[in-house]
Amino acid sequence: MRHLRIYRITGQLFFASADMLEDAFDVREIDGAPVHIDVARAHFWDVAAVAVLTKVVARVRKHGSVVEVIGLNQASRGLILRLDAASE
Repeated sequence: MRHLRIYRITGQLFFASADMLEDAFDVREIDGAPVHIDVARAHFWDVAAVAVLTKVVARVRKHGSVVEVIGLNQASRGLILRLDAASE
């Protein structure tokens, strides 16, 4: 059984910092282990930051990991829900 990998994301996430979030995840290193992305100390400001989080989660899942995003603050959760609703 593979051990849980926890990634703790901190700070302000927006268009200028979104690429750094994506670069932090090496799917070869994760190797199918379950993953928690802890964003309790992060804030998502715009569509670029949300898009990168979505892309990272999809990429890690594609490589066989179960992924859970934990700790979203209310404002970030609201932004993600609004963007999700707008895409429908």
